[in-house]
Amino acid sequence: MKYLLSIILAFILGACYQKGLEVNQDKLNSIVIGKSTQEDVEKIIGYPVRKTSLGNKEVWYYDFTRISSVPGFDKDESTVFEFNKKGIVVKKYKTSGSRNSNPLLGG
Repeated sequence: MKYLLSIILAFILGACYQKGLEVNQDKLNSIVIGKSTQEDVEKIIGYPVRKTSLGNKEVWYYDFTRISSVPGFDKDESTVFEFNKKGIVVKKYKTSGSRNSNPLLGG
């Protein structure tokens, strides 16, 4: 019975939609404001999902959306890094809403 429940749980948790690149807290913490470079961020996290310019800053976005078959496990966020002209991280943060719009997220 325990084995059957494990299989059912694995199926339910596995039945989900994911898009983008999720940045966990450990990876976010390893990026140091004022020290880490664009190369460091790319090495630790990977290539950004999208890039923009904001004034004299370059902004990298790591968008991530997960829609799970289990309530409470959905996630829609962006991890954002802002770089100065020299390519050094000057700001890092997470926002809700990754622009991967999907009506199933209720947003």
